[in-house]
Amino acid sequence: MDESRLELKVGALVLAALVGAFTLLVLMGELSFGGARKITVDFSHTGNVVKNAPVKLGGVVVGKVEEVELLASRRDPAGSPLPVKMTLGLTRDAAEALRKDVMVTISSVGPLGESYLEVSPGAGKEPHDLKVSIRGVDSPRIDLVSNRLAKFLDAAATVLESDPQAFTKLVKGVGGLTTTVDGVIEENRDELKTLAEDLSVAASDLRVVAATARKQLEPGGKANGLIDDAAATAKVARAELPELSKQASIALGGLARVSGPLTEEDGQRLKAMIAKYQSAGEKLDSLATRADRVLAKLDAGEGSLGAAMKDKAVYDELKSLLTDVRKNPWKLLWKD
Repeated sequence: MDESRLELKVGALVLAALVGAFTLLVLMGELSFGGARKITVDFSHTGNVVKNAPVKLGGVVVGKVEEVELLASRRDPAGSPLPVKMTLGLTRDAAEALRKDVMVTISSVGPLGESYLEVSPGAGKEPHDLKVSIRGVDSPRIDLVSNRLAKFLDAAATVLESDPQAFTKLVKGVGGLTTTVDGVIEENRDELKTLAEDLSVAASDLRVVAATARKQLEPGGKANGLIDDAAATAKVARAELPELSKQASIALGGLARVSGPLTEEDGQRLKAMIAKYQSAGEKLDSLATRADRVLAKLDAGEGSLGAAMKDKAVYDELKSLLTDVRKNPWKLLWKD
């Protein structure tokens, strides 16, 4: 009887231990139900994040790092090393909340605390494709920063060893430069003020010009009208130039057909004819000039013919004679 009670107590204690351990694992995120959604994140360095490290969204644990894989030869499109690939297991709600601009950063609980991954779901409208790997944000490398700082300190120490007054000279130089700049500003305060006023006026004029240009370019403005006229002219030119070119081609073709049969001898004859016509024209001009002089003398009453034309009595007699001849033409052949 006592042994059976002891067995029951031991069995109850073992069952309670198992239930407690199971509950603790669930609370710690080691066990989950409902099926975790997996995503992959690429890093150039783990940032001390290890397998089973928590993954948080808004500070709340939503999954864990299920696997950390090293791909030593992998590089990103820019050629930089990208050897770390992490597979994360997230809850369904957290995975569905991710957007295309999701970010995954490395953080830690305090300066010396455990490292974990923080997920920022993003603000985009398109959801994140779980099959597409996310480029994680690498954490600052303390070791690299320390090495660079050490190099800087070594260089500074070398300078101070070679010239102990280098730091003092640097401080004095900076102080002297500050004094010089202050003196220059003080001496040229009026010029600087005038320059600032001129710049202000120029800016005001520029605003006026911009406003005028904007007004002219608006519908109904002169500049807009000029642009419309230029466009209309270009349209007319595009429509008319082909026809004009066609007519010009026809005219040139006709000229070519006319001048095509002409030989070199024909050209010489044509030149001779043109020279003759030019000489005849000059003679005609000379005759016309002389005729003008004769008519001018007649009109002025010079010479016998001019005097006769100016004498009214002679004119009347000639008129009577011509009238009589028309009426009695036989008198030219027969005299009384």
